[in-house]
Amino acid sequence: MIVGLVMSIIFIILLVIKIYGLLKRIEQFEDYTKELEEANLEYTTWFKGFSTKINESYSYIRQIDKIGSFESDDETGRIFKVLKTIIDDLKKIV
Repeated sequence: MIVGLVMSIIFIILLVIKIYGLLKRIEQFEDYTKELEEANLEYTTWFKGFSTKINESYSYIRQIDKIGSFESDDETGRIFKVLKTIIDDLKKIV
């Protein structure tokens, strides 16, 4: 009888220790999840700002292109075309 009682107490103590360890792990996972959510929010905010800048740049570069301010045969015209191509590619992604 006493042996069974002692074994039950030891078993309960071991269960409490295990449960405590599991609770600590849950807290760590909750902290990690919170950090990931904050990082995701920062990324989303950055991406929206980047997307807005790309759209503004795209509109501006199309305005410049309509005016015909740049000739394609000079160095400035080539750089302009490269920038326009980059912005067009980014607009497709964003």
